[in-house]
Amino acid sequence: MQNQPRFPEVKVKEIRSGDLMLNLINEADVSQIDGLLREYDESEYFLGELHRSCVPRFDDESRRTKYGFLVESESNPAGLCLLGISSFEHKRGYTGADTLPHMRGRGIAPGCKPMLFYLAFELLGLNRVETGCNVSNTSSRRSIEKTPGFRLEGTLRGYSRNSEGEFEDELRYGILRRDWLELYNGSDVEAIAG
Repeated sequence: MQNQPRFPEVKVKEIRSGDLMLNLINEADVSQIDGLLREYDESEYFLGELHRSCVPRFDDESRRTKYGFLVESESNPAGLCLLGISSFEHKRGYTGADTLPHMRGRGIAPGCKPMLFYLAFELLGLNRVETGCNVSNTSSRRSIEKTPGFRLEGTLRGYSRNSEGEFEDELRYGILRRDWLELYNGSDVEAIAG
């Protein structure tokens, strides 16, 4: 078996672009963010996402596999987003984003993607980033399709349960490093070490 490719150890505290800032969530931050999210509509959903998707995770080799962020827009909490590493061997990751109800419709989720792509492709050297949404989730679908580079690659039939507990198809999208190099300017993103 070949050795796993070495991945750089990324020490990032914040990632900024325009009016958006992603604040990396570390274990010490979780209780404070938990309290903050309780102040907003749909808090139970966001608390679930925080604990399920945004707290740091590490593999057996102590490599970070989950980079969760608190999103701020003009210094106001705007939601959560994440970059996960699904395969170090194949240099593959995935993204997700959830926007707080009072910030929806302002381009927050698609605005986060260039910063997550910068982390994925520039800092971590990934080759591929994926995302998806249930076919009935039209707001997520619009957000993904507003993000330059993501291509619809297929539909996974009966992939997950929706809020009513019924199995639903999921639309899957992906972007490759070469697409990112062609479409994005990394100088628009500032990563602040922490």
